[in-house]
Amino acid sequence: MSRPDSLMKDEAIETIIRFVQSLEAAPIWNEWYVGTTDEPQRKLYEEHRASYTKSTYISVNYPATAKAVEEHLIRRYGMDGKRGGKEYPLFVYAFKKLRDTEPPLK
Repeated sequence: MSRPDSLMKDEAIETIIRFVQSLEAAPIWNEWYVGTTDEPQRKLYEEHRASYTKSTYISVNYPATAKAVEEHLIRRYGMDGKRGGKEYPLFVYAFKKLRDTEPPLK
């Protein structure tokens, strides 16, 4: 998936929602994890061990935007995630939790 640069909050939310729905017609939202970071590839593929085909990340315009997107997806959609993270995140990432990811699918 290509990543548009510096999305605003609503665009970022919609982009992640569309990505998830492109993989699952009726997603079980708590099987998806969302987070913020300044190093999306390291975070997704080294730390979380996410699948390349079942994960995405997007660039946002401000750290406050990244945190607001994360908060919205956790609160409104019930995605898994830990609020907070780095002080200056400019990326929001999401991945499908699987048996081998961190956290794993239970």
